[in-house]
Amino acid sequence: MYSKTNKSESKVGQKFKSIRVNLHNQKKLEKILLAANKKKKGRKVKLDHLLEIALDLIEDHHIKMLQDRSMTNEDRQEELRQKYIATRGPISRDEFIGFTMSPDYFEFLKMNSLQVVQAAAG
Repeated sequence: MYSKTNKSESKVGQKFKSIRVNLHNQKKLEKILLAANKKKKGRKVKLDHLLEIALDLIEDHHIKMLQDRSMTNEDRQEELRQKYIATRGPISRDEFIGFTMSPDYFEFLKMNSLQVVQAAAG
């Protein structure tokens, strides 16, 4: 007739998952949480609440920065090769490596770095 509802059953909608963070980031998070919990009243601030606020602060330029950081040197070289193809015509990977060892390559880099700066400013 009368049935009890356990607390765990009432929180069925909440699901948690473990994530891995490096030790440096863990210490930074713990330091922020300690500062957030230095108060006399109220409930404890939890990591989940801190992350909820932090994630909402991430903007498109942060995503672009992460994408740029994840590129390998080979990726950057291929990106330059594609710019070369767009401006000067087809070139094989091997020919492009040879081009990178020529004096013309530095002029090509100067021209393309100007285009990148102008695109970022515009």
